[in-house]
Amino acid sequence: MLRLTAYAAVLGAVVVVTVLAVRDLMPPTTLRFAAGIEGGGYWRFAERYRTILARDGIALELVPTAGSVENAALLDAREVQAGFLQGGVGPVEDAVALGAIFIEPLLIFSRLQPETDRRIPRNVALWRGLDIAAGAEGSGTRAAARALLAAGEVPTAANTLLPLGGETAARALLDGTADVAIFVAPLSAPYLVRLLSDDGIGLVDVSHATALSRRMPQAMLVDVPSGTFQLSPPLPPQDRELLALVARIVAVPDLHPALVDRLVEAAIEIHRPGDVLSAEGMFPSLENTSLPAHSYARDRLSDGPSPLADLVPYWMVAQIERLAILLLPIVFLLLPLLRALPGLYAWGIRSRVFRHYARIREIDAEVAECSDPARLAALDAELVGLDRQIAGLKLPLAYRDAAYDARLHVELLRRRIEGAGAA
Repeated sequence: MLRLTAYAAVLGAVVVVTVLAVRDLMPPTTLRFAAGIEGGGYWRFAERYRTILARDGIALELVPTAGSVENAALLDAREVQAGFLQGGVGPVEDAVALGAIFIEPLLIFSRLQPETDRRIPRNVALWRGLDIAAGAEGSGTRAAARALLAAGEVPTAANTLLPLGGETAARALLDGTADVAIFVAPLSAPYLVRLLSDDGIGLVDVSHATALSRRMPQAMLVDVPSGTFQLSPPLPPQDRELLALVARIVAVPDLHPALVDRLVEAAIEIHRPGDVLSAEGMFPSLENTSLPAHSYARDRLSDGPSPLADLVPYWMVAQIERLAILLLPIVFLLLPLLRALPGLYAWGIRSRVFRHYARIREIDAEVAECSDPARLAALDAELVGLDRQIAGLKLPLAYRDAAYDARLHVELLRRRIEGAGAA
């Protein structure tokens, strides 16, 4: 009975955990994704993610935003489940990182003047009275521009920040509306080539870049080789060291693990080959994310694809692995109990016999000191009753030896009583 109760408890615990794990087995088929400015660099990457997730029947709904700052706000409000975030943008309340995915150079362009070669100083700290196309409010570019000026200790009112970004900022620089344009964008952005190839526009080689990078959140220095944008003629014409930030893909912490798996898989397919700024295999990574890592994304990136990936659908892989994680603590807790069950069972069975020994020992002690024939006869009658009780116990065959031993002890006592009466 004890063994059945223990096994039933183990089975019940497994059933409860299984029900909790599989009640949401099938993942949602739609995922809202904060994708930045429509047609921009983030948006182009998001379209590639959408194509890959569509293979598994997942509709990635791209939500246009002004940029990373708005992406973070939408994540905080739970109006999207995932999105891209530029390095340095945050904090995001209650969000997790699925991985850093690519390096975004911070590119600063200015109009050139033949007599001075450049209109603005290379030292950011000396910028004054400039009209700077610094990205729209809510964009990551605007956040990076403000961080750059703060790092250079430039007073807020010293320049005018125009709410222009991307293609619009490039046009403003070309037509003279802006003196400076700041971009934080993938190198694939088409407007960058137009700016680099225009003789009246120059890429600012910012001085003291190392000091600036250490004052800006999540900033780093990267080498941009000559010919990065095009080879004939080479753009840029010479190697450049530029400030850069690391773009991340982030999500709400309770995002279904199967969707986490698909997003990470898409990130691997898109970003692992590398580009001119990152070596093959550098991304996706959980370094430089500044956010807690999603546990499933961390395991996926560190351990690689699950051995089950080729055997069962993707949505089952994540659930099976999650179920295993939930069951492991229960198994570790129950293992000692399972090992003790045989001994507990044996003790329970033998105790049915051993509980009679207390009275048998009392009778043994009394017989040794008793000479009254009437009392000896009463003790003998009691022993006959004990013998019948022990003989009537329903014991498994493997444990009958305990009953036989007890009955032998009863028989020995009866013989002593018989010998004492004869004397």
